[in-house]
Formats: sequence, structure tokens, C-alpha cells
Amino acid sequence: MKQTTEKLKQLGLTSTEVTLYLTGLHYNSIGVSELVKQTNVNRTTVYHALETLMQKGLVAKKNIGTKQVFTMTSPENIQKLLDERITILKKQKEELADLIPLLQKQLPEKESKIKVLHYEGIEGIKLVIEDALYCKSKHWDIIAPVKNFFSDFDKIYAKYFVETRKKRNLTTRSLWESDASHQNLTSNIQKERNPRILPKIMHGKFKSVICLYDDKVLVISSLKELSTILIQSQELNETMSAVYEGLWQTSKEIK
Repeated sequence: MKQTTEKLKQLGLTSTEVTLYLTGLHYNSIGVSELVKQTNVNRTTVYHALETLMQKGLVAKKNIGTKQVFTMTSPENIQKLLDERITILKKQKEELADLIPLLQKQLPEKESKIKVLHYEGIEGIKLVIEDALYCKSKHWDIIAPVKNFFSDFDKIYAKYFVETRKKRNLTTRSLWESDASHQNLTSNIQKERNPRILPKIMHGKFKSVICLYDDKVLVISSLKELSTILIQSQELNETMSAVYEGLWQTSKEIK
């Protein structure tokens, strides 16, 4: 009986409605006084529950002389009750689909997904380079002038930089300005850095290194200015990557 009661509650009946319905099922018809006696539910509550059960199609009312009696309808009508709930839920779901966009307009504006960090000095540049060395993608797309921070800075740090890049197994595509030293590149360096020469129109026009990795754009100034900017933005990274791809396709391989 307890299991039956719980299942009826799950279908949307109240505890009182379940009690009256299960009690009434034992009778062809039953009056309010008898229901009060059988269930110990007060008369006012019985009348109210019978009214709601009639609205749900589970109780029928009729008059026998001056007496009003109630008949519990077939349990098959519970299926109709469930179908009605399903219909109501579908309608509510449709209404919710229209409501959600209106509610979303009430939300506060989200914080910008772009994160910009600006560092000055050697230590700041080193800090950002560490972020690049330990990137998740283990891949860089680089644009670099002949004279840049890495070529001009301390050789000891340059050695650390190269060794760490090798240990991390970072793959690289490099776009460089033309320089006579490129004729002496070893096969290992060519394999590691995968360099191409930028179109002539770009030669001598810039002094900063640009590095693209993960969802970031890193700009490292010359040794003279000693500053760096790290921008974390998926959208900006994708935009710059598209520009890079265009340059890559128009750049020449080093032979």
C-alpha cells in the first residue's frame, strides 16, 4: 500500500487525495460522512479534496435522493491524468524556450574574456617567456626581425632558452627577415625552427618578436625598450593566426 501511495503522489496527487481515492475504491459509492469516518480527515478537507479529484477526473459525483455520494472512477483514468500532465509540461517547455532569452537579457554583462599583461624590464620579459616555454600546445608561430631580444640579450640566457625549448619538444614555424647568416643554418636548426623568409616589403619595418601559442599573443620588444605584452584571447589569437597563415603562404623557404 505504501508503494502505491508513493507512486500516486509522484503522479501529482496530494496525500489527502490519495487517501480518499484508495479508500473510495472499495465502495461502489461513498458519502462524505463515511469518508471522514474511514480516513479521519476532517469534513472541510474531504470536500476540498473530492473537488480537486473531480477536476482530475478521478471522482464522479451523483445524488441519491437527498444524499450526495461519490464514486471513484476507474484506475485507468490515472493514465489520462498522466497524459494531461505531459501535455502541460510540453506547453511549459515551449513557453520556457521563449522566456529564457528574455531572462538572459537581465543578466549582468560578463567580464571581458581578454586578459592583457604588460611587463617592463628583463625579469618581466623572462617571466612571460617561461609562460611560452611551458605552453599547452607545445607549438609556436613566430615572427622575428634579424635583430631582436633573443639575438641581443645575454648569451647564457639564450643558451638556457634554446635548451629548454628542446627539452619541451616545442615545434615551431618561424618567419624571419633575410640575413646572410641563414646560409649557414644547420639541418637541425632548420628542422627545429622551420623558418621561412618574409616578403621583402616587411624587411626592416619592425623590431618586436611576435609569438602565437595556445590562446595567446605574445609581443616582445627589442632589448632597447625592454617591455613585453601578453594578450590572452582566443578570438585575437585566431585573428593573428589567420594573418600569420597568409604570411606563411607568401614567404619563401630557406634552401
